[in-house]
Amino acid sequence: MSSDIFVDKIRNLKSKEEFIIPENKYEEKENLNYESLFALSNGYLGIRGSHEEGTKSTLPYFFINGVFDKSETFMRELVALPNPLGIKFYIEKELIGIENCEILKYSRELDIKNGILWKCLILKDKYGRETKIEGCRFVSRKNIHRIGIIYNLTPLNYGGIIEVESETDGRIINFLDAPRFKVKHTKLVRNEKLNSSGGNYIEVATRDNELHVGVGSYVEAYKDEKLILNNRKFNAFGELTSEFGDVTLETGEVATFIKYISVFTENDVDKDDIKLKSENEITGFLNQGIFEELKEHCLKYKSMWDIADIKIDGDKELNKAVRFNIFHLMSTGSEVNDNINVGAKLLTGEEYGGHAFWDTELFMLPFFSYVFPNIARNLETYRYKLLNAAKENARKNGFKGAQYPWESADDGSEQCPAYTIEPDGSCYRCYVADYEHHVTAAIAYGIYNYTRITGDIDFFCNKGIYILIETARFWASRCEYISEKDRYEIRKVTGPDEWHEPVDNNVYTNYLARWNLLYVKRSLDKIKAENSKIYYSILEETHFTDEESTLWREISDKIYLPKMEGVNILEQFEGYFKLEDCIIEKYDKNDWPIRPEILKTIPVYKTRLIKQADIVMLLHLLREEFTEQEIKDNYYYYEKRTLHGSSLSPSIYAITGLKIGDAKKAYRYLKRAAFIDLLNLQKNTREGIHAANAGGVWQVVIFGFAGVDIDEAGELSIKPSMPKEWRSLKFRLHHREKLLEITVYGDNRYEVKNIS
Repeated sequence: MSSDIFVDKIRNLKSKEEFIIPENKYEEKENLNYESLFALSNGYLGIRGSHEEGTKSTLPYFFINGVFDKSETFMRELVALPNPLGIKFYIEKELIGIENCEILKYSRELDIKNGILWKCLILKDKYGRETKIEGCRFVSRKNIHRIGIIYNLTPLNYGGIIEVESETDGRIINFLDAPRFKVKHTKLVRNEKLNSSGGNYIEVATRDNELHVGVGSYVEAYKDEKLILNNRKFNAFGELTSEFGDVTLETGEVATFIKYISVFTENDVDKDDIKLKSENEITGFLNQGIFEELKEHCLKYKSMWDIADIKIDGDKELNKAVRFNIFHLMSTGSEVNDNINVGAKLLTGEEYGGHAFWDTELFMLPFFSYVFPNIARNLETYRYKLLNAAKENARKNGFKGAQYPWESADDGSEQCPAYTIEPDGSCYRCYVADYEHHVTAAIAYGIYNYTRITGDIDFFCNKGIYILIETARFWASRCEYISEKDRYEIRKVTGPDEWHEPVDNNVYTNYLARWNLLYVKRSLDKIKAENSKIYYSILEETHFTDEESTLWREISDKIYLPKMEGVNILEQFEGYFKLEDCIIEKYDKNDWPIRPEILKTIPVYKTRLIKQADIVMLLHLLREEFTEQEIKDNYYYYEKRTLHGSSLSPSIYAITGLKIGDAKKAYRYLKRAAFIDLLNLQKNTREGIHAANAGGVWQVVIFGFAGVDIDEAGELSIKPSMPKEWRSLKFRLHHREKLLEITVYGDNRYEVKNIS
């Protein structure tokens, strides 16, 4: 292998500037944000964009989707696994690192087209020795158990022995920088050489379920096609595994260091075979060669971008931001595993424990259904596999049917903590899981939306309909009949606006409950008409009766839907209009609403100010149930009272705004959403990428400005509302058995090509 490989081949894989997210200066205070932005995932594993040599401020988390543990925490959460990225270089015992040397040149770049993190440094130590380090790392999308790191090292003004230390650090814990919340989710099983030739191997087991995870690695060094790593020495330091070696270089000579990493769990292979499997995987990786693996990885991403890309002619920076959100979203969904979902922070951070929320169905699922329907089917199958757990959750809470948890991990039980710890150590009761039941309607809506987009009738009849029936049963038992008013109500509930909890008769929740009940009835009638055998099989398995159907119709007819008397304005919940009214009048430099002065003297829950789209979310999902004037009136009323305290909010206001002609504000909302993480607009990018927002950004472009819509029969329509800034918009999506390429022009003309 030639040291010119990096220059001549691998660097040539780097994408054009339009696909590059740069970091051109090292600032310690920004490090955690960039670790989130530069995280890499492949649907199986994810690793944050931490520096290989380590830094003072770092959360170097390595996750495998589906590996959860509880231990001393309030909930099952993604486990921080041994970090395999460690590579350190030394000159005469001096570490060559960005926090140990003077930085003469610094560049890291996330290549979102190819899923590669590039790095180029020139560092000067305290003795004046200058070293150039350039390279890249990738998490293979082709072979999901592999991670590769490539470094070219050049001593620019000195020569001699350079030592390399390859580490896998099993000491990493969850909440690494939060002293009160620190927790260790694994225990060490093995720390040893990978094989007789060298390398590192660590195996750990989760503390609750004893799930084994093995991480193997092997480092090599090359110069002029020759292996040059000398004096290998393996050391096991507790939960840290380390292998040293050294190379001798003259001034200006280049050594290429390559670290091959493989990861397997007991979910992939029998636990007694994990080490052998990891070793064999690295052997195959070595034999294939890093360049061939990287090339196949890039080809896989090319095939994904061929479908997922959005091309905006007219706003390059916004187009890059849109692509950034698509990259992280499509990198996390699994094409092969239907036992896992997509967490609220993807695999880029530990916030929310890697749990799945309603975010999946309402914000991310449309993207996957149109672009990667096989991933969408896996996400929906995950919900089906946890149906029995949802039924048990309902039973425990005194309801019938299936009540899906607000936060879901691997076993389907409720993972939203009942208590939250404050910084002073005090606990307060958290009622989110007790009252925020609209997630169950979101699961049902996801079945509906996935089916009408993909036409996957097999899934609907064999899995989806069972979810729909059991969620409808939940709502029928959740609704309370008020005899003196002859109506059904849902009391003590929290809608999407979490700043008002609990309330009675949240309109969003009541409408979605009614929709769930009615949609099941329509669906069963359709199945009966088209295939009576399947229909009667469903009835037999679910014990569904005519009496139940009659009750559901009665509840649907009599459920209470609060509204302002004499006008079109829906009342977000019963009593909302009695609260102190105020509106948002000021915005900051990033076009984000500024909290009104009144909140300095009165708590937000006593005002009509709301956290996020609630009524407007309802108008987005069930727009067929409202007139254009009703949508317009409610949009304008609630838009000036929404503080967008959740990243889920701006995209929904953008789409709804476009439907009623507020195009200028919709474009502002799109820019807010697209740059939420890139500009750290909510000051929490360090916690991970906002997954639901990423799906919302895609929806704004496709459903909003391109005007793509689909009716219950599956007919596709396009009614563009192009912004004046754009000359054209091009994208692709699946529609049933066809792959369509759609081009929309600035004057709202459009072309549709069948390219399948």
